[in-house]
Formats: sequence, structure tokens, C-alpha cells
Amino acid sequence: MRYGNRHAPAALVATTLLLASGCSSSASRDADTSQVAAPSATQPDTSRPVPSGAVGDTAVVRADSVVLRTDKTQYGAGEAMTLTLENRSESSYAFNPCTRAVEREQDGKWTTVPEPGRMCTMEAWILEPRGTRTGPTELPTPLPPGRYRVVVRMTREQPGAGQASAVVAVSEPITVS
Repeated sequence: MRYGNRHAPAALVATTLLLASGCSSSASRDADTSQVAAPSATQPDTSRPVPSGAVGDTAVVRADSVVLRTDKTQYGAGEAMTLTLENRSESSYAFNPCTRAVEREQDGKWTTVPEPGRMCTMEAWILEPRGTRTGPTELPTPLPPGRYRVVVRMTREQPGAGQASAVVAVSEPITVS
């Protein structure tokens, strides 16, 4: 397989990691995302807490250097949205806007919204150092009114490193009416 990109080896690793995490059953994907993105019960919600932890053999931490924004602050169920990821670091990240998770705030805790049957094309988008990328996604339907946020799992590219590190970018809360 040939790539005309200087990041081809890292992109191949990132794609493999995305495939491994994205091709699991919806039940295990939902459980995996809740481990990654839900704050601990001892943390009251501020709007962005995501704990460090481990999923499988890959360490997961919040990507403070990557900012995730939505194109609006209020949506309807099933509505299309544009995600913007801004990289404020010197590292590259691989991600897929389709494989995002949507979390709902309930009683001061964030819980993953199940999306059984959701399908995505498995592809690795590269977010270059100091770069910005936008990508489409949509909210699930039905989706009761409430306060939500979007979580995007990313892999930090580390040329020459044996194991890639997984990070998550978390949006500010949005309202679904």
C-alpha cells in the first residue's frame, strides 16, 4: 500500500486503532466511550471534565491542546452539525468526526447516548500541528430535549513510538430542544 503523505505510517497506525475501536459492537462501543468521556462521580460538572484512564492497552487523556467547537449552541434532534477541531500543539492527531460520541447531562453527570446501528466509514482524518479541521456529523434521533456535548476520540501521532496515545476532545455543552 502506497501513500503520498509524509504521515503515512502514523496514519496507518491511527486507522488501525480507529478500526479496532469503531468496529466493536454498539454495546461495547458505548461502554468504551463512557469510560473515556464520563467524569467521575466525585467531580461536579464544570462543562468539560474528562478523566484520564486506560481503554485496552491505550492510555486515554483529555486533549487540552485540541479545542472542539460546534457550529451552533442549539440544535434539534437529528440535525446536522459541523465540528471544528483546532490543534494548539506541535503534535498531529488522527480522528474521524463520524465516530464522535454524544453525551447527555443528567443530575450533574454526563452519560453517553446509545446509538445502536450507527455506522461510519472508517477513515483517519489528520489534524496537523497548529491546524484546524472541520467535519460533518449529526445528532441522533430521537433525542429528548436537554443539555448535551460532543466527544471526539483522537490518536496522537508519535513517529517512532511503539504505542500511540489516545486522547479525547470535548465540546462545550449544546442545547437540544
